[in-house]
Amino acid sequence: MKAIFFDLDETLLDTSGCRPPAVEASFRVAAQKYPQLDLESWREASEIVKKEMHDLWLNSPDSGTELLREGSYRILKRLGIDDRDFALQVSQAYYQTWVSYLKLFPEVREVLAALRGRVRLGMISNGPSDVQRYKLKLFELEREFDPIVISGEVGVAKPDPGIFRYALERARVSPSEALYVGDSPMYDIAGAKGAGMKMIWVNRNGLPTENLEIKPDRVVRDLRQLLAILRARSVVNQTWGTLRVPPEIVQEVLKEEPELFDEDEQHS
Repeated sequence: MKAIFFDLDETLLDTSGCRPPAVEASFRVAAQKYPQLDLESWREASEIVKKEMHDLWLNSPDSGTELLREGSYRILKRLGIDDRDFALQVSQAYYQTWVSYLKLFPEVREVLAALRGRVRLGMISNGPSDVQRYKLKLFELEREFDPIVISGEVGVAKPDPGIFRYALERARVSPSEALYVGDSPMYDIAGAKGAGMKMIWVNRNGLPTENLEIKPDRVVRDLRQLLAILRARSVVNQTWGTLRVPPEIVQEVLKEEPELFDEDEQHS
């Protein structure tokens, strides 16, 4: 293994608490100018517009700033208000609040520090360039990853295997030499497996695995288990043997069949 690529949102960054307060913040700004608005209607319109703009968020060459403004304009328009200029203020309130609730998952820094210098670390993330780059800068993550491949910069988004192949080319590794770690069955599992990579699914919420159309090579609850898998692999690659992993995590992984690796590696 020469490279490990990570997803960003919901793999390294916890965005689960961001949207509700951001929607309320944008409503408060809008209601100051248009007091006839009510919060419940604003929430409903926001959810509709979010679904409408989903594909644009992944594939549009526009900046995140422009897309957020367009989304706020569509919400206003749905509620009978045609005010594109004001939509900028609404979107700014949304995004500033959204970012203030963003946080790293607690084990991320520990895991990245353990991997640093042992293997090349890369990132493959969907989203507009400016938004994703800002998140990386905010948490000082840019220095951890090379390459950083963002759909808004390359014009192709997960689950298209093309974005994974592009990242592999940038890192100068083959699919068999790389591992991908992500949280989404639709975007991460399907895309990585389609590109011929091994894939670890970070299933933090305990979602059922039996009905997955495409299976990951391994399922973990958090990234510390990734370290334990690599630690267990030291039987075939001694460079991982000194990884510091809590003993209980190692034992948990060793109890399971190490499906991540080929049959000949399992019995080496």
